[in-house]
Parts: sequence; C-alpha cells; structure tokens
Amino acid sequence: MREVKLPSGAVLKIQVSPFSTAKALYQALLRELKTVPITSKTDMASVYKDLFCLGFSSDEIEARLLECFKRCTYNSGAGDLKIDDQTFEPVERRDDYMTVCMEVAKDNVLPFAKSLYAQYADMLKVAENIPS
Repeated sequence: MREVKLPSGAVLKIQVSPFSTAKALYQALLRELKTVPITSKTDMASVYKDLFCLGFSSDEIEARLLECFKRCTYNSGAGDLKIDDQTFEPVERRDDYMTVCMEVAKDNVLPFAKSLYAQYADMLKVAENIPS
C-alpha cells in the first residue's frame, strides 16, 4: 500500500487492484492512446497533453478507474473513506480528484507499461531503419 499526500492535505492510500481490474484499465488506456500519433520526432509534451485530455474525457477509462478506486481510501481527517462516486462531491475535495486519478492509474498501469515501452522503442528503431 502506498500513501500520497493530496493538494488538500488529505491522504490517499492506494492498494493495487487485482490483475484483471488493472489490466482492464491498462487496455482502456491503450485503446485511447492508439489514436495519438507518436514517432521518434513527436514532442513528448504533446503526447502527455493528449494522454491527459483523452484520459479525463474517456467514459471507459473513468469506469475502469472507479473499479480501481474501490481498493483505495481517502482520508481528509474524518477517517479512511472508500472512494466512490460521492467522494469528490464536496467542493473542497475536487482539487484532489485529478491527483487521485493519476496516482491510482500510475500504480495500476505502470507494471504493464514498463515492458511495453522497451518493446515499442525496439520496434521504433527497426521501423526507422527500413528504407522507404
């Protein structure tokens, strides 16, 4: 379990989801990310912007994140609260929402993405060496 201090001062406790739940989030992110054009010359800031916008506008990613939230808690001084669709209803908690999404996604997706990035880099090198 990992703890993250949020912008409001609340504490997020992240418990990684079971394989099938984390994999579903990872797959949803990949489906969205495949629409973002990436080459060796692509500005990474643009990739991050596109990923950020896709991630926060995708109903599918949001649904998968909500499943991952079920194993996490939010503590704003009133004890550990299970995260659900009402957690961020109070206006003073809304500043924490994006950080919670990013941190929960990171803990659940990065274990899959480490090897994907290495394989993508290898494929990109091969593709760049193919004569056009």
